[in-house]
Amino acid sequence: MKKWVVSALLVCLATGSLLSGATVSPAMGATTTMKRTSQAPAPVQKPIHDMIVFNDFQVAGLSAGGWNWVKNDEFILPPDTPLDIDVTQTTYGSGTNVSRSEVFLDGTELTAFQNEKTAAQASLKWQIPRFTIPSAQLSPGIHTLTFVVTDAKGQKSTVHIRFRVEEQNYPYIYEGEKATGDAIPSGDTVAIFGLFGSKVFSSKIAGTWSLSNKTTNTEMRSVKGSVFSSGSLKGGKYEVVFTPDDGALTPWMVNLQVGPAEVYMGTNETGQKLSPNQKISATKAPDTISLYAPFPGKWWVNGTGQTLTDSQHFDVVIPETLAGLTISVTYEPNTGKDEQAIQMDTSSTIQIQVPGTPAVCEPTTATANMDVLMQNNDKSSLMVERRNLYSTSATVRLYQNPVHLIWLATAAAHVEFGSEEDDDEGPGVWAVDNVVVDASKLNGDHTALKLSSFNPGRYKVNYYSKREPHQSWCGYIQVIESSRPISSAPSCDIGDSGAIPYPTPLRLVSKKGQQYQDGDHIVVDSKSDLNDLEELVLMSTHVVNKGTKRIILNASSRTDRRYVHVPDLVWEDGATSLGSRQESSGATIQSSNEVKIIYNDKVLTTIKPSRSKRDDDRSDDTGVDSLNVKQLIDFQDGKPGVYSIEVTNTMEYLTCQVTYGGKSYTKDTDLLEKKQKMTLKIEVK
Repeated sequence: MKKWVVSALLVCLATGSLLSGATVSPAMGATTTMKRTSQAPAPVQKPIHDMIVFNDFQVAGLSAGGWNWVKNDEFILPPDTPLDIDVTQTTYGSGTNVSRSEVFLDGTELTAFQNEKTAAQASLKWQIPRFTIPSAQLSPGIHTLTFVVTDAKGQKSTVHIRFRVEEQNYPYIYEGEKATGDAIPSGDTVAIFGLFGSKVFSSKIAGTWSLSNKTTNTEMRSVKGSVFSSGSLKGGKYEVVFTPDDGALTPWMVNLQVGPAEVYMGTNETGQKLSPNQKISATKAPDTISLYAPFPGKWWVNGTGQTLTDSQHFDVVIPETLAGLTISVTYEPNTGKDEQAIQMDTSSTIQIQVPGTPAVCEPTTATANMDVLMQNNDKSSLMVERRNLYSTSATVRLYQNPVHLIWLATAAAHVEFGSEEDDDEGPGVWAVDNVVVDASKLNGDHTALKLSSFNPGRYKVNYYSKREPHQSWCGYIQVIESSRPISSAPSCDIGDSGAIPYPTPLRLVSKKGQQYQDGDHIVVDSKSDLNDLEELVLMSTHVVNKGTKRIILNASSRTDRRYVHVPDLVWEDGATSLGSRQESSGATIQSSNEVKIIYNDKVLTTIKPSRSKRDDDRSDDTGVDSLNVKQLIDFQDGKPGVYSIEVTNTMEYLTCQVTYGGKSYTKDTDLLEKKQKMTLKIEVK
């Protein structure tokens, strides 16, 4: 008998022997189960269902630990197909043992399938003879079969299995350009996680596809063929309908839901819907907060090591040791097969505030100590800057110019030489400014915090040992992007150095306000899709001239003040002309950008600034206000292929430092630069 299987949605099963509190949530059909407590007794003396099989496909069984698992929604029965059922069950007793079987379809007992067997053995394992439910009793749609086993003492065990019966006339539709894999049932909801994206569907037969916006109830496009691409869709709800050319077949429909991943507080969608980065408060610590998502995915808590995969539910443990801190819980849905999806971050993060007061920065209450290691550049050695740094409310200042690598560690030797060396207090949970940091800012075993991963500034750092919960550390660290002060030396004057830029990501913005960032991929199926690409404006961090400002050259003198007027230049983030340069004579900061348009690895055009030939004023290279991608593609006769827009933003700033060597001081100035790059790909079908 042919079996039909779709993606699993496995639901906990509570049998009669499990009502004491243990629950089961197997993943993707696995028989290994999870118990809430290792002390929960195995259900060995109550009736159990060893195995239930539909049309030679096992839908329920027992794990190695003796707990029931069930594959809800995995079994799909083709139309006009009878359902063959095999059941094996076990009862326990003394003297005369009884094993009674009852079957219910959608709550109604199928009395014809009642069976009973008696025997003298204490453990009676009975394989019930196969019985068949006729197809006439199985209407199209969702059904639930309930199996009840009863022993001589009246003890029962119940298993519910939900399955689908396919409509007779629906065509089979698949995700992707090739009609392979599992068919998508008509009426299902397919999610596209993110601000926008696309989906491709295919059929083995020809027909007409139509895409409608469910919010406005308007048809967006209609095409004929066996393959359909939705094109780039922004957040919202849509409907795709496939009408086969064969009039004997029923039209197929699927809902498209475009938007960020949804997370709810609680165990289902009736709980409070949480928006991305929303902060909620735990009522107490220790405690547990339950979260739910409509689609299975991966969950993790930053910095604590708590993770779970392929699950819709996640119980966040709120430890008492993190009182007063904020922890981040991230959910990332399983995106599945989607060749045309726009590459973007599909995760959703929730902030949880732990009640209480964080640890204070005093040696009497924080018993651990720290080492500081620094590396000035890639070729220099990792050196120990401080040892045995105890908790303190005084600010510890660390200097590097430019900031390269700074570690705050439980043991310097452990960071330098690895696990062969002692790690002292061991792995811990780290927090910066009362927010628990994620693993990307820690070393592999969480024994050190990478301070250089933060921007220069002053931070409060807390450490809580995972090995010894009462061992902690707290201190204020200030990272200064400069050279260490020299007591008697030449000084860097005003005009010798410029402000260091801290750029925001590059992005191109359409006239409708749609933003595109590095790595985005746009799929164009028709000329109408190009209309939004006629005026792309570059948003970047660049130099803005606010006019002039007067500065004092000799501020220490009260009688002979000397002044100088210099350009008032600042770093700003906003719209920038493409291929422009922002520089002024004698400026301490300057910026420029270059744009390349590439078609199938061939450079079509480059927009870049040229150095001003005048030496008295700023550059007059103003660039172009916006980029007309539609016109560029039209110049290529709209040829299909991949058009790439590569933007390079260069930010330059003067630096000054005074160094000591050979019994003398030297003042060195240099022009440093930071570069940003982004690539936007536009695929024309």
